Amino acid sequence: MNTPLFADLAAWIDSVLSAPLPEGIAAFHFNLYDSSTTYDLELVGAPTYDPEDPDWACDDIFMSSSPRFEIASEAVGPDWEAGLQAISQMILRYLDAASAGAARLKASRAVSLGFVDGDLHLVWRAD
Repeated sequence: MNTPLFADLAAWIDSVLSAPLPEGIAAFHFNLYDSSTTYDLELVGAPTYDPEDPDWACDDIFMSSSPRFEIASEAVGPDWEAGLQAISQMILRYLDAASAGAARLKASRAVSLGFVDGDLHLVWRAD
């Protein structure tokens, strides 16, 4: 795994989650935007989480401010499936870390990742 890229991603997530968040966030979702050379991430918080509803993350009450976190496509794989998998693994690695941001994400019911025009992929769920 690309350690400098992971460190930069972790620092970005830490920065986003260090700001005050609105009350009532039930779950977090990483929106993934695809361009010809990059994948861009933004973090949203939703007031509800329903694993049976593919649109639960659409009614966000929190969205990370600009800029989005930018990942060079070449750093995570040759196609969107590889990029999605690599970014998912980095988020899971972040959640396994002993950081305040990881604890804040894991205080919710779930964390997912997905392209803004695609399916949500569960990364972590509270049991």
